[in-house]
Amino acid sequence: MTTRREFLKTAAGAGVASGALGFPHVLRAQAPEVLLGETHPLTGGLAREGNLGKQGIELAVNEINAAGGIKSMGGARIKLMVLDNESKPPVAISTMERFKDAGAVAVLGPYASGLAFVTTQEAEKYRIPHVLDVAVADGITERGFKYTFRAGPNAGMGARTTVEYLGGLTREMKLGLKRVVLIHEDGLFGKSTADTLEKLLPGIGMQVVERIPHSAAAPSLNNEVLKIKAAKADLVIPSTYYPAHSLIIRTMAEQRVDVGAILSVYGGAGSQYRFIKDVGKLADYMLDGNHWYNPKHPRIKGIIADFEHAYHQPFAYEWMLAYQSAWVLKDALERAGAADRDKVREALTRTRLTDQIVPYPITFDEKGQNPGARTLLMQVQNGRIAVVYPPEFAEAKPTIPVPAWDKRM
Repeated sequence: MTTRREFLKTAAGAGVASGALGFPHVLRAQAPEVLLGETHPLTGGLAREGNLGKQGIELAVNEINAAGGIKSMGGARIKLMVLDNESKPPVAISTMERFKDAGAVAVLGPYASGLAFVTTQEAEKYRIPHVLDVAVADGITERGFKYTFRAGPNAGMGARTTVEYLGGLTREMKLGLKRVVLIHEDGLFGKSTADTLEKLLPGIGMQVVERIPHSAAAPSLNNEVLKIKAAKADLVIPSTYYPAHSLIIRTMAEQRVDVGAILSVYGGAGSQYRFIKDVGKLADYMLDGNHWYNPKHPRIKGIIADFEHAYHQPFAYEWMLAYQSAWVLKDALERAGAADRDKVREALTRTRLTDQIVPYPITFDEKGQNPGARTLLMQVQNGRIAVVYPPEFAEAKPTIPVPAWDKRM
C-alpha cells in the first residue's frame, strides 16, 4: 500500500522527469477516471465527524491513485465528487440526485445513521452502489435493498459483542456489577442500541433498572444524571454522540456520582483522543465497546502516522472506517473491471477481504451487512486508549471497578 508521503515524493519525481525529457503537457495521454460520489456532513452539527470521514477517504484515494489506480480499467484514477449534506437528511437526499446526474459509479459516506437512512433509499432508487462508512442503525440494511453495503458492525452487533465481552470480564474478574442504567440519545442510533442492550443484559446476570433517553443537543444533563444517582447504578452504559457523552461524564464528576464502571456502546467520546484532551484525568478508566483497528496489524501504525502527518489530527475511528470503506470499494472496482454501477454492485456482493486493518474479515450477506464485523472493548488508561478485550487483541488489562471521582480529580 503506497503512503501519502510516498505518493507526494513519487509525484514530485515524476514532474522532474517530465520536465527533463521536454514532453509538452498537451501531448500527455490523459489517464482514464472513475467518478465516485462522497456525501458527508461537512457543516452543521456533525461537521467534525463528517470532515474526518472526508479526510479518511481522501487518504485512501491518494494511496490508490499513487499505486496505479484501478489496474483492471487501464490504471483509471479515482476522482471524488465531494458534496456537503450539511448534517440534514433533505440535503443528503439532494446529494444523491446530483451524484446520479453526474454519473458517479458508486457513493461513499455519510457517517450518521439518520443521513444513511435516506441516502441508501436514494441509492436504491437510482441503482447506485452505496458503501457506508459508519451509520450503525440496524434498520438501514433491513429494508431489502440491493445497493447498500456496510462493512462495519451495526448497532445490534456492537451491543451484542460488548455484552459478550462484559460477560467474559464479569466471570474472569468476578465483578459484582448488577444494576445497569442505559442513557442514550433519542434518535435512531441510540434507541436501536439501547433496545438490544435491554434484551441482552439479563443473559449475563445484569438488570436494567433505568433507561434514560435524551436529546443529542441537550445543553444540560443534570436531571438525567440525578436519575442515574437515584437508580444506585453499578454500571452506566451511554450510547450517544460526542457532546452529550462528554457532558454526561463531566456532570457525573461534578455531582460525584460514583459507579463501578462507565462502559459505553458506540460512545461518542469513549474512544476519542480529543475527549482525553478536553477533560484530562476525568477520561481515565472510561470503557467503550466501539469501532477500532486491529492493534496487531503490521500496517496500522504506518497508516495512522500518514494520517497524522497529512491532517495533524490523532487517530479517530471515523476516518479509519471511511478509509477502509474506500479500499473495499477499490477492491470491487478492480474485480468489476468496468465503471458500471451494476457490475460494481455485483462485485461488492462477492467481496472476500481478510488482510484488513479492522479486526474482522469483510464479506457481505444478502442484506449488504458484513456478518463477521465486530467491535472491540477499549479503556482509557493514563491518557492512552488501549484495547482490553477480547484477549487476542488486548494491549492491557482493564481496571474495574474504577476509582471514585474524588480520588482522580
